[in-house]
Amino acid sequence: MACYEMCGSFAVFKPCERTQQQLDEAISLKFIPPNCGWERVNDTKGNDTNLWKRTPLLTATDIAAFAKQAAGLRGVKQLRWAAEHMTGQAASPFEVQTSMLISLPRDEGGQGIEIANNARIPLSEAARSLYDKTCCYADILIESSTDSMGVILECQGRSAHGSEAASLSDAERATTLTSMGYDVIQITYGQIKDKKSFDHIAELIHKKAGLTYVPKTKQERTAEDVLRQELLVDWVELFTAGPAS
Repeated sequence: MACYEMCGSFAVFKPCERTQQQLDEAISLKFIPPNCGWERVNDTKGNDTNLWKRTPLLTATDIAAFAKQAAGLRGVKQLRWAAEHMTGQAASPFEVQTSMLISLPRDEGGQGIEIANNARIPLSEAARSLYDKTCCYADILIESSTDSMGVILECQGRSAHGSEAASLSDAERATTLTSMGYDVIQITYGQIKDKKSFDHIAELIHKKAGLTYVPKTKQERTAEDVLRQELLVDWVELFTAGPAS
C-alpha cells in the first residue's frame, strides 16, 4: 500500500489545525501557489478532503533498484515482493485496494487476475463524437479472452467522482468505452468492502473476461480475510495504526 502511494498520482495527508492555518496564510500572502504541486480533492459538497493529487514520487523500478542495493537489510524482502506485485500507477486509495483484491495471488488473498492500472485507451473517431477526448484512461483494465476488447473496472469514489459534472463525465466515458467494445463495470467502495457483494463482482469479472471462476478454498478464504483486514482501513492512519488484531 505504501509503495502504491509513493508510485501513484495521489497522496493522503490530514494536516493538523496549525499546519492548515500556516498553509492558508502562506497561500493568502502568495508566498506559495495555491496547490504547491499538490491539488486537494473536494467531496460532493465542495469541502476539503484528505486526498490530494500530485505527481508520482517514485517508480516500481526505483523501488526494485533500492531493494537490490539494500540487500540484507531488515524488510527488504517484503519491499521487493511489494514492488514486484504492483500493477501500475494508481490515482486513489480505492484504486489500490481494488487492484490488490483483484490482482494479488489467491494464496495471498487476491483473485490472481492480471490487471493494468490507468491504461491509456485511444478513442476511435466514432467514439470521439460521444466523448470529446482523444483517449481515456481506464482505472483498471483486464484483458479478455472473449470477443470483448477488455474489461474495465471504474472505481467510483465519493471524492473524485462525486459532483454532478463528474458523474456526467463518468457516464459519457462508460458509454464511449462500451461503444468501442469494452465491458465497463462501475464499482463503489461499499461493494468491495462487503464480502458477499465483492464475491459477486469477482464472478462477474471472471465471466466478462472469459476466465473460469473457481470458488476459493478454506485456506484461500482465510488469506483473503487477513488481506481485507489490513487493506480496507482508513488510509490516513496507514502509517500510524498498529498491526491488525
